[in-house]
Amino acid sequence: MATSFSANTRAHPAESATKSRVEHIGVAVIGAGFGAAVHIPALKYLDGVDIVAIVSRRAERAQAAADRHGIPEASTDWRDIINHPKVDAVVIATPPYLHHQMAIAALGAGKHVLCEKPMARNLAEARDMVKLASGARIVAMINHEFRYLPIRMRVKELIDEGYLGEPQSVAMNVFRSTLADPNDRPFGWLMEQDKAGGMLGASGSHYIDSLRWWLGEIHEVAGSTATMVKRRRLPDSSGLASVDADDNFAFLLKFASGALGSVHFCATAPINAGEEITISGSEGMLIIQGDGELFGARRRDLGLRELPIPDRLNPRLPEFSHYLTRPTILLMQDWVHAIRTGDWGANAPSFADGAKAQEIIDSVIRSEAQGRWIDTSGSRWLVGVGRSALPTTPI
Repeated sequence: MATSFSANTRAHPAESATKSRVEHIGVAVIGAGFGAAVHIPALKYLDGVDIVAIVSRRAERAQAAADRHGIPEASTDWRDIINHPKVDAVVIATPPYLHHQMAIAALGAGKHVLCEKPMARNLAEARDMVKLASGARIVAMINHEFRYLPIRMRVKELIDEGYLGEPQSVAMNVFRSTLADPNDRPFGWLMEQDKAGGMLGASGSHYIDSLRWWLGEIHEVAGSTATMVKRRRLPDSSGLASVDADDNFAFLLKFASGALGSVHFCATAPINAGEEITISGSEGMLIIQGDGELFGARRRDLGLRELPIPDRLNPRLPEFSHYLTRPTILLMQDWVHAIRTGDWGANAPSFADGAKAQEIIDSVIRSEAQGRWIDTSGSRWLVGVGRSALPTTPI
């Protein structure tokens, strides 16, 4: 039977060496794109955390980030940095096709890991990462930082408190213009299937994780992807390159509870209309508009009303240039706390959570290829696949 990963499965840092308090944690950041824009500012805000190294495949980019943030070491060799004696933990902020090999090396070296999403290229790689993390005295988390947005934390609280009653249906509709112009966002790994590019992994992983966190396990999936803008400008502006990764996707979900869900995502809309999430239950309804407004109503209410977000869910933090730095700080606080004490925060997303999101991503791809619903309940043989192959043997 296929291994089932639940939201409560952890990498087992408790009962481990992490029980002893670590006063200062040396962290290396691998990746000078999102890593430099979000992870480094977040790490600098945390007490008792020293950023000891930054890694980029381009030496000049690594050095520029090191100079800008006062990081002692800049390198192009992630293997060397992972084994650095001053490195206790590693943030992997590279394109997803590199996550598996980097995470496996870090876990093998006994280093704690915070890995960007999507977790890997496919479910087989993700399960491999979960297995190694589970057998090690390691704190291994996925940076599903959207869990730490105050509005989404409030939705979680309200659902857990019974505001909806029995959840019955959820719909996520997202229309963005991010990839509408072929000359705006240059061609890169995000546009290449064999590098785990595509918006299903890049954005869909966040929506899948939020839905599991709010409503529980997903037992069936059916969906499809599309590439609407098929050529994009090369980084050097010398011409256009062919795109084979998705910029649109849609899928349906059946939850273990019996609730139904849908996610429709478009990155090629002519204008950025944002997102709307509607969750309906037997006793109430919640609607998120963007990440700023929350509306709700119970069965006997006269209509929807705006619901306030308690101050306790919105701690005072400095303003940062990137809107995801604040929730990343909150996630990293749980990561660092778990490293120091072995105790995980209630919201902390584990490698097992990342693997389950990867399973749903792979299942959307399988559903499109096979024209059917895909069982993800763990009650049948499950094939873990990526975009490049559909193996026929169970994992």
